[in-house]
Amino acid sequence: MTGYALEADLRRPSLRQFAIAAKASEPTLRHYFDDRQGVVEAILENMGKRATWIWDVIAHPAGNPTEAIEEYYRVADAGMRYGHFTRAHAFGLIEGIADDNAGRAYLKFLLEPGLKSIMDKLEATPDGPASRDALRTAAFAIMAPLLFMSIHQKLLGGEADFPIDNQATIQHLQSWLGRALTSG
Repeated sequence: MTGYALEADLRRPSLRQFAIAAKASEPTLRHYFDDRQGVVEAILENMGKRATWIWDVIAHPAGNPTEAIEEYYRVADAGMRYGHFTRAHAFGLIEGIADDNAGRAYLKFLLEPGLKSIMDKLEATPDGPASRDALRTAAFAIMAPLLFMSIHQKLLGGEADFPIDNQATIQHLQSWLGRALTSG
């Protein structure tokens, strides 16, 4: 079902669609997950488990804040182009905005662990932000533009109608954010 959530169109799939994807019946899904909401929460949890190794890679310290940002963008850009970075977040956002419990599951299993990996990286990096608030702010500033750019290009049609030079944009972000974090 996770594969289906990552590959299907961006509408909220019904329990029946999840059952078809799982090659199971709706009563079987209800037995294991109670309802559609339980299926969605389990999918988000599974997406988080699949991403754990990436967050572990991201969390390693760098030599300085600029290097930390470059390393994060290198991993995230690959996930954006070859992995399911964009689709996983889109699924979490669509489901999470529509349903409070799914929103909390998206935060718990995908968004917050991703932010935490950036915070851990910066905290262990010499001259990185020192306070918890500064680490969290930096993590949001680093992740948000790449996620938004990815959604713009891949899911909203920007790639065809309003193309962005991803590499140039990432270079600017690295430079600007690196200078901002280094200057304090």
